[in-house]
Amino acid sequence: MPSVFTVASKEFSDIVKSKRFLILITIFVLLVIVAQTTVYMSISSSRQGALPRGFLGSAAYSLVTIMSYFAPIVGIALGFDIISGEREKGTLKIVLAQPIYRDMVFNGKFIAAFLAVSLAVLVASVVNVGGAIVALGITPSAEDIIRLSLFMIFSILFAMTYYAISAFLSTVSKRSSQSIIVGVILWATFVFIIPVLASLVASALVPINFRPQNITRTNMTTFRPPEMQQYTSQMMARAQITSLINSFTPNYHFTRLAEYVLGVYAGIGARVGGGVIISPGSSASTSLAANLVSAWPNILVLATVTVLLFIASYMLFTRQEIR
Repeated sequence: MPSVFTVASKEFSDIVKSKRFLILITIFVLLVIVAQTTVYMSISSSRQGALPRGFLGSAAYSLVTIMSYFAPIVGIALGFDIISGEREKGTLKIVLAQPIYRDMVFNGKFIAAFLAVSLAVLVASVVNVGGAIVALGITPSAEDIIRLSLFMIFSILFAMTYYAISAFLSTVSKRSSQSIIVGVILWATFVFIIPVLASLVASALVPINFRPQNITRTNMTTFRPPEMQQYTSQMMARAQITSLINSFTPNYHFTRLAEYVLGVYAGIGARVGGGVIISPGSSASTSLAANLVSAWPNILVLATVTVLLFIASYMLFTRQEIR
């Protein structure tokens, strides 16, 4: 009787040889190249003040944005027909007619998807880092390599979260078309709709009437009139409401992980009224261990969602009648 690793090996081979996976990898690499070219042109145009400093700021700044969009697409693309597609083609019934247990089939598919996602993230990251070293002339330090490695692990977890969502939809759906449509709708909701709704709700709950006109870093640190204190507290209240609503999306937790691990927003200030009033650079100046301690709730959320959806899909699949 074949083992789960035999099934995983076959599934992984089928995935990496498929046109779908090759197209995804090609698009991913091209996006990374374009992003690195943009960063290089920005620095060459003497606009580097708008970019974070250091290797992580220059190399990973664009990678985080690309990964936040691409990793979910990889997860959805690999998982939307994991069960429904095989059921439609009739291959699932043939496979289960062989001396093999359902749990081996299902677990093998998840292991293969994990390996394929890891390969995609690894290729994109290597291209990104290599391009940064060649084009920007910046050499990463040992800590930079460690932080990038952790970011790759969290990127894989993020993609597997969407894969688990897509696999669950594929398990409960009768057709792959239904699964991918619902998966894309959920992705669009998490990426576009919920952040907009969060901003609207925060603006409605915390209206701001005071608008500072001439705010500079100097008078922010040395002089805070009552109006400015009120404005700052209202902005913080809005940010808390927005973060609370966005925390229901996997993308929010991935972005937070990127901030903690890479510190890609270090040196970028939020601008209000023409002046910089916030400079969220604490993640870059804090030790990696402290960053991971701060990031553990976000890691826990992504891991929990992935595991729970995997268990739900597994239980449904092992109890379904295959015709």
